[in-house]
Amino acid sequence: MKFIFTCLFFFALSFTGFAQQRAKYNIRVVDRSGHAVRGAFYAASDNGLTLIRNRRDTLKLSADSISALYIHRRGLIAPLAIAGGLTFFVLAAKSDKLVESIVLIAAGVPAGVSGGLLIGSLLSNKKRYRGLQPKDFPVIKPTLQQYTVLK
Repeated sequence: MKFIFTCLFFFALSFTGFAQQRAKYNIRVVDRSGHAVRGAFYAASDNGLTLIRNRRDTLKLSADSISALYIHRRGLIAPLAIAGGLTFFVLAAKSDKLVESIVLIAAGVPAGVSGGLLIGSLLSNKKRYRGLQPKDFPVIKPTLQQYTVLK
């Protein structure tokens, strides 16, 4: 029991350390032809956006080609899914009955992970812009800059 509380204390301590860092956001940009581009949101300007793709490639997109933006926060869903799964695993470890602990591991861990994924996706603040025109970018630029890496 002391081991479990010690682990939970260190998890809470590590999460508070991560909470001091600035949040990072992923963006999905849909162009006029329906093609979607995903990456980290780097910068916003009056005439377009700059993204960092998976392999650290920088991609500049012009405002003329963008029809929709979907922004969501990174790094919130996985810790909640892990915490949900660990909760049922700890309950299974505390159980004295073998059948009850097997049921908690077999059914509870996937349910805990699913619940953590659901709560994480609900809590991650999402921003959607649909039907964008090039004239809209100077108007939404101050709002977009709060989600960028550059300030």
